Amino acid sequence: MANTLEQMASWVSALQRDAIPAAGLATARRAFLDTFAVTLLGSRSQAARIVAQSAFENGAADGPCTVIGFGRRTDLLNAALINGTSAHADLFDDNNAPMVAHPSSPLVSALLPLAQLTGASGSDVLTAYCVGFEVGVTLGRILNPKLYEAGWHATRVLGVLGTAAAASRLLRLDAARTAHALGITASMASGIRQAFGTMTMALHVGLTARDGIHAALLAKDGFGADHGALNGRFGFFRLFAATDEVAALALGQPFELIRSSIIFKPYPSGAPTHAAIDCALALADQVQLNDIAEIACLVHPWNAITLRDAAPRDPLQAKVSLKFCVAAAFARIRVTPDEFTEDALTDPKIRRLMERITVRISNDLPDNGEFPAELQITMTDGSVKSERRDVPRGGSTVPLSNNELEQKFQNCAKGVLKQSMIDRVPAVVAQLDNLANIDGLTTMLEGG
Repeated sequence: MANTLEQMASWVSALQRDAIPAAGLATARRAFLDTFAVTLLGSRSQAARIVAQSAFENGAADGPCTVIGFGRRTDLLNAALINGTSAHADLFDDNNAPMVAHPSSPLVSALLPLAQLTGASGSDVLTAYCVGFEVGVTLGRILNPKLYEAGWHATRVLGVLGTAAAASRLLRLDAARTAHALGITASMASGIRQAFGTMTMALHVGLTARDGIHAALLAKDGFGADHGALNGRFGFFRLFAATDEVAALALGQPFELIRSSIIFKPYPSGAPTHAAIDCALALADQVQLNDIAEIACLVHPWNAITLRDAAPRDPLQAKVSLKFCVAAAFARIRVTPDEFTEDALTDPKIRRLMERITVRISNDLPDNGEFPAELQITMTDGSVKSERRDVPRGGSTVPLSNNELEQKFQNCAKGVLKQSMIDRVPAVVAQLDNLANIDGLTTMLEGG
């Protein structure tokens, strides 16, 4: 059996930039803009503020690396930790179907401060992102659904290997040291799905960004790991996915940035809620709320293992509550960050609607990894209205346009950055390949 660790490390260190398809690079640039958007929004969250306060009060000094939205800089590892927590705090960051994870938030949160410290070019940063994305998603394709069904948060468990690969590439480590970095992160991997709907879920991304960099830095200085960290008897594959039968990885054949691409979110809630939200918004102008007797929400079996069923007690739990998200869409005819506040949680219209919603598993919906859903509304007069979405808005066949992504950035950055900076960032990100370094971009994102 091939040694997956060594194979992966060889590919990461040897990949030529011109081997990455232009369409893949274009998707990567979109991922940077989207991640900057959600990080700026998340910098205002309580979770990010607590992590930042803890770092600053316990020895984190001023340094060269931007803390996005905080108006200050700090050391490399703490910048990655805080930015990563911000990026996932509102559950608004992108998704990938086979990885069943949020690939970009840990990658961008790690690469930005590391590039500041090393003076890397925008082209180098993009290449490193593509490398990390490919590693994380390829592992997800071969290890899911076992890994996810076992209760692991794939963004953390798989993301830390992808982030270490990206950091190793940006540091220009050779194959041997890259293998050690990946081996180190195999022991750092953790993160349970029980944390969904809590601040700890966001912390998973901060830890992933920090740990991926830390592992690469250790390997750079000669720190070693076991070459069987993935395939070994007590290795990553057997422990996290109950398998040691892993075929040679087909990295870049084709690139996952093309094959499975990225789902950019239009709503700040768990991906399994999005198709149902689309259905609710499509039906909302056809019904009067008082005339609704029952709403049956039919979902794919995967929804049931991802979302929380109990009534949400706080806004974070509301983001992973299908009943709340559907009720909010009907009551407010929109789903924005304003729908995930204490006021929204106690909105009597939303609460009354939640009591009329039932969630049912349907085997008629496609197993496409995009959490399809159907709503069936029974009215008080006995009539029934229905709507179905096999792919939600933002998904594989209905992607958000560049204009929609720029509008998302505008909305998320408002109140955090000056308008002059908000207007400039999208154009700079569109030219990321051509930046000699990213200092100007990071300065724009500091805010405060």
